[in-house]
Amino acid sequence: LPPKIVVTMLRCTGILKNKMARICQTSIRVMASTVQEPKPGHVLAATGFQYAKPMTDIDMKVTKMFCAQCAQHSVDCKKSIGDCRKTPEVANMQDTLIKEVKEMGYYLHHARQNGKTIPDHLNHFTLHGFFTTLTNVNNDPIRFRSYIAKALKYRSEAKALCGGVAAPKVPDASVLAMRSKAPDPNASSLNEMLLYGIKGVCAYADHALMFGKEDPRIYAFLHEALAFLCSPDRDDMGKALTMCLRCGEANLWTMELLSESNGTLGKQTPGQVKVSPIPGKCIVVSGHDLAMLDSLLAACKPKGINVYTHGEMLPAHAYPKLKAYGNLVGHYGGAWNRQAHEFAHFPGPVLMTSNCLTEPGKTYKARVFTAGPVGWPGIPHLGDTLQDIKWDSVVEAAQSFPGFTEADTKFGYQGVSGKGQPSPTKAQTVGFGHDAVLGAAGTVLDGIKAGEISRFFVIGGCDGDAANRNYFTELAEQLPPTSVVVTMGCGKYRISDDARDRLGNVGNTGIPRVLDAGQCNDAYSAIRIALGLADALKCKVSDLPLSIVLSWYEQKAIAVFLTCLHLGLRPIRIGPVLPAFVTKDVLDVLVRDFGVIATGDAKADLKQMLAATGAS
Repeated sequence: LPPKIVVTMLRCTGILKNKMARICQTSIRVMASTVQEPKPGHVLAATGFQYAKPMTDIDMKVTKMFCAQCAQHSVDCKKSIGDCRKTPEVANMQDTLIKEVKEMGYYLHHARQNGKTIPDHLNHFTLHGFFTTLTNVNNDPIRFRSYIAKALKYRSEAKALCGGVAAPKVPDASVLAMRSKAPDPNASSLNEMLLYGIKGVCAYADHALMFGKEDPRIYAFLHEALAFLCSPDRDDMGKALTMCLRCGEANLWTMELLSESNGTLGKQTPGQVKVSPIPGKCIVVSGHDLAMLDSLLAACKPKGINVYTHGEMLPAHAYPKLKAYGNLVGHYGGAWNRQAHEFAHFPGPVLMTSNCLTEPGKTYKARVFTAGPVGWPGIPHLGDTLQDIKWDSVVEAAQSFPGFTEADTKFGYQGVSGKGQPSPTKAQTVGFGHDAVLGAAGTVLDGIKAGEISRFFVIGGCDGDAANRNYFTELAEQLPPTSVVVTMGCGKYRISDDARDRLGNVGNTGIPRVLDAGQCNDAYSAIRIALGLADALKCKVSDLPLSIVLSWYEQKAIAVFLTCLHLGLRPIRIGPVLPAFVTKDVLDVLVRDFGVIATGDAKADLKQMLAATGAS
């Protein structure tokens, strides 16, 4: 309808008075305004369409939201609601929170440069503030209101700490506005990559902090990088690329710190994990945080409550301290994207410790609890830190639900796992971190010399539920029988039973050809294994018969990707789609100077990898 007719109708109903009518008329005219020409450069990798085409409202006056930080964004993520069910309200709150933490980081960087000691709570809030904005972590607007209030308070505290430094020109909160107003779209693209890499670093550092482990270098880099994003230097493509590579280095420190933190639970030990029910009251734990799991196991043991892992918590069964409790009884389900069906069949409460939380279904929402950075509207939150968390409510919930009985011989979700998902009836083998693999280096080297191992494949990372992610399944199922696969993250669930069964073990050694190195942060183990093998064979990593194929979904994977670039590991195949925030020119640089290759057809890609004599 024409604007005047709409306003007249509203006046007649008494809803609007004259002043409000004028505002409404103006808003409708804005929505009906002529579409501006898109700024060239930003390409949506999955479709080839320019990002800017449907998005001309760069000041977010009409457009409800814009988010493009993960691999499964859709048109709605740029209009009305996220594919992750993030609402426009939360999306805008997350943008605002990031803007305020950026400015806080700017002041903290200058304070550090002036020799000031940064208070712990400001360092810690840097981690938590970014972590809570990762994909599938927190969609609770009430929590974000409190985070923004804290950010404003801490920003003022940081400003006072650094003295009279000039206020920064912080970019717009909206990613769309930052992108559209940037003088150089390629520098802007790299700034987005840096921002998402920072989010990944913060997530891993927050997990380490749960163990009480910190590294001052990480905080120093984060605040320097945030200051960079508030400075004119951000518009320099070369400087932005350098900062991205430095983010990769900082993530290497962070993954090492987290590996050491998890190592306080003992070194990973290879073994099989039970995937069938044990009679008794129970809790299932999903996410990544092993420190929380350690604390929960201790709280549940005297109550006789069994604990099951889900998703990327599977590697917990490789850690001696966690196994020693006796009530860590098995693994339930597959990757995070199967939770809506799997949790509906679990007869007890569900605890989410980090990403990935999807919208809880009606059949099990009343049984879900969150902790750490995680949140969802209407879901009870147990606390942000281990010092805050009290397990009483989740333990009481476990006691009130039926749990598994003697009649339960298998999990109720059986038969629905999709292509590439390991069977829920087969025991999972875990524990092949760098300590275990390098401890068997002699056996591995003998296998290479005997021709039983022809090539190593690193296949893993973050998984999703898009059909094109079957690429990783198809690749693994076509590998030569003399291959060895190192996998980690929820990408491990893309390696099917067919691939695992066909590859079997390395000769008579008992070492499986599919080695589960652990969680996504255990990409650090894959790196250590590659460096260790190169040292043992007295060659460069580039001379190893090694192929790296990374599955990316969210921001932790971007941090790992930047670490690979920092270390000069090449070539690197990444897929199943390229990050949509990467411009064509930036992609050209990554391909030409860093050996980045987009995944294509699994059969054709494998043929290229096998034709190489070294890394491929």
